[in-house]
Amino acid sequence: MKLKQLMYLVLAIGIISSIAIVYFYLIQKDFTKQHREFLLSVNALENAHLDLEHQILQNSIYSYTNQDKIASAMIKTEERYNSLTKFEILNNPTYKDTKKNIHSLQKNLNQNLKNIEDYIMLNAGIKNSLVFLNRHIEKASYLIEKDRELFIQASKIIKHFNDARRVQDLDYINRDNFLLNSKSNNAKTQSFIDGFNLHSKYLVKRYPIFLKTTKTILNNDIHILIERLKQKFSSSAMSDFKALDIFAFTLFSVFISSLFLIVILFLNYLKENKKLKETTASLKHSLSYDHLTDLHNRRAFESNLLKISKPHLLILNIDGFKYINDIYGNDVGNIILQELAQILKDKFSSRENACLYRLGGDEFGVLFNNISDENAYEIAKELVNKIINHNFIVYDLTLHLMVSVASNSIVPILENADLTLKVLKKDYTQRVLQYHNNLNLQTDVKENMNTIELIKAAVDDDKIIPYFQPIINLKTSKIEKYEALVRIKLKDGTLLSPYKFLDISKKTSYYHFITKTMIEKTLKMAKEFPQYRFSINISMIDILDTKLTHILFTSLDANQDIAKRLDIELLESEDIHNLAAVKDFITKLHAFGSKILIDDFGTGYSNFSYFSDLDIDLVKIDGSIVSEIETDNRKLHMLTSIHKFSNGMNMKNVAEFVETREVALLLKEIGVEYAQGYYFSQPLERPLENDEVTI
Repeated sequence: MKLKQLMYLVLAIGIISSIAIVYFYLIQKDFTKQHREFLLSVNALENAHLDLEHQILQNSIYSYTNQDKIASAMIKTEERYNSLTKFEILNNPTYKDTKKNIHSLQKNLNQNLKNIEDYIMLNAGIKNSLVFLNRHIEKASYLIEKDRELFIQASKIIKHFNDARRVQDLDYINRDNFLLNSKSNNAKTQSFIDGFNLHSKYLVKRYPIFLKTTKTILNNDIHILIERLKQKFSSSAMSDFKALDIFAFTLFSVFISSLFLIVILFLNYLKENKKLKETTASLKHSLSYDHLTDLHNRRAFESNLLKISKPHLLILNIDGFKYINDIYGNDVGNIILQELAQILKDKFSSRENACLYRLGGDEFGVLFNNISDENAYEIAKELVNKIINHNFIVYDLTLHLMVSVASNSIVPILENADLTLKVLKKDYTQRVLQYHNNLNLQTDVKENMNTIELIKAAVDDDKIIPYFQPIINLKTSKIEKYEALVRIKLKDGTLLSPYKFLDISKKTSYYHFITKTMIEKTLKMAKEFPQYRFSINISMIDILDTKLTHILFTSLDANQDIAKRLDIELLESEDIHNLAAVKDFITKLHAFGSKILIDDFGTGYSNFSYFSDLDIDLVKIDGSIVSEIETDNRKLHMLTSIHKFSNGMNMKNVAEFVETREVALLLKEIGVEYAQGYYFSQPLERPLENDEVTI
């Protein structure tokens, strides 16, 4: 071959090689771009799905989360998947496995999106029902007085639903007592029950489905399929890269850049994934720890208590903590709680058998495993002394705390400790009290429940009856008036005195019915005996019961003649804290011609101050003074002073608990106008026809 021809051949080969290099460079450049964009699209799909799961997780825990974010994340996920299927590189036979993985991923994505749509519908219904129930109970505040038991039952049910929603736990609603019922014939109450039960049934039925759907969404295989897709694609791409490297080594830097970009994207993915895991861990932490003190919360206590074989609980409560918040503000109160929590941590951090809890408000718990009652009691005393001697310095304030500690190792652990703490709060002479069965706290609770059942049965069976004790005019020696005293007639015919049930009834909705019955039956008896006056006892609770006072005033308006013979006795032993309401009540009674008495005068500390504010007609001197005037000169002086003071303000007196003739004669000598007691007569089922008595 001639030299010239060889040169042309070499030149042609060079040109062809150059063209080939440029051609392969362009192919490699295009391939690298598609490879990079495909991986970015895969990662974008993965991040979109992670964001969607994050929205679901947030929404399932926080009911206020906007569900529009979930819908937006669903659309974004679908868009990311659709953009992934449009890559031309997938038409290359080399990537047939990648294409299969994409189709497999589509099936899972579609199913997951369908589950999310079901979730949204369920969540909307559950959230609406929860909102309805909470507003429903807020609007039914009248039940606190009308049907308090129903109100408490409804509040407990709503709390269980809210707790189930907050902690994603079916245990809060796996029971059969989520429907309200009441024997009340009140249309408003029945309407409240019907509306409440409608949504309660819906929640009980739908929440297990909601929780199952949520878990299905959060436990899918999409992350595994996406990871497998990336692995398959990267494996196929590496073969093409090696082929391209043989023809165009100069493109190696571009290949490295692409790999570097992939690494950067992968690192970003790891970073976002780490952030998501930290958020999830934080949410889990908030379920078991108190955010203010970072101690375990009540939920953690209830869970851990089940795991301990020999539990012993100390409950610590700050005395008068409410006043700290009222005087210094919640910020100071919160700092004190945090500092107290730190004192507890310092004392118990080295003990392996002790765990600290904030059980709520200003109440802390120390749960021991396998410790003697004596040892726990000594620890409680040491803890009390440590806190009492500690200077709580907040801003420029130096505060000192008094605390009470209840100790208990007898099942039920928390309930017995709570009962002990309530007893301790009433006793200012001691700071630590150990629960033991001799305290009879459970017995007291049981007796209270039995008494409430007796009251309920008496209301239902119309066994609330008045007995009438005569009140004597000491000057005329005649019965002038009868006081109506409440009794409960038991099934065996015996009578239950008010001191056994009246105080307990005031803490229930039955008290309203007791007073209502006494008013109705006393007015009926007054109509039958027009020659006598009658008096009824009314408490501060009754005065504030607008429904009850309406019944009273309506009855008096309909019976004007009886109204003029009616006396209302206000219990002075109770705190007359709403003088405006009492004044209004007295004014309305006086308009009917009724009279007002202060009952049990002499038992309180502020009774004299009432005379300057209230228009009182008579003063009933308490029996604890009257019964001892014959033997106790101080009591005699007190009675004489009350009598002179009353007469000086145009008021007459009634002396109660007159049990001997000597006391009756002494009262008459002093000038007391009226007397009442067993000396004259015990309470009677009916007033007497004869009004004369012998003194």
